[in-house]
Amino acid sequence: MTVLTSIAQNEDKSIFVGNVISDTTTLINNTRTTLTSILKSQNKIEIRLTTSTTFEFTNYIILTYNKRWTAKYYYYEPSQDKVLSKEINKKVNLDTIFSKLVENNIFSLPDQDSVKTEKLSFHPETNEFSGAGMSVCHGTCYWIDFKVGDKFRTYNYCNPKDYADFYPLVQELRSFTNILDIMGELTKE
Repeated sequence: MTVLTSIAQNEDKSIFVGNVISDTTTLINNTRTTLTSILKSQNKIEIRLTTSTTFEFTNYIILTYNKRWTAKYYYYEPSQDKVLSKEINKKVNLDTIFSKLVENNIFSLPDQDSVKTEKLSFHPETNEFSGAGMSVCHGTCYWIDFKVGDKFRTYNYCNPKDYADFYPLVQELRSFTNILDIMGELTKE
């Protein structure tokens, strides 16, 4: 196994994390995961991406920092009826991955429900606006759980790529799809 540690993100023995919106209530009653609560984590920084599709099983990618960066992939194995894990040992710079996540505001994005998503059209003859919306019945939902020091939070997006395509000017949707792509770099073969 090879885990790369880099100091490109470190400046004056600190790690730049950008804006961190903390919420002390969302994780307390969180029973969505089979993993140990992130609140029990001893890591200084921990980011969990949970992926749950309509017809498949939930999986997790976890990026952690204590004295060095590590990444792990958790997945459900139906034949064994349990969650298995494997170290992500690709030669990927985890410090760079973390920097890209921060650039996309991983610690400060709102829940998808809070994002304003309406396409408006203006009708000059009537001086009125009309809106168009979008909804998806089935697909994939994603949760980000994070802990930075003693700050923690969880938020989710469902079918964010579809919504980002439909609402191309909504930066939060674009940032979340970027986060999915960045975290996906960890598990690409």
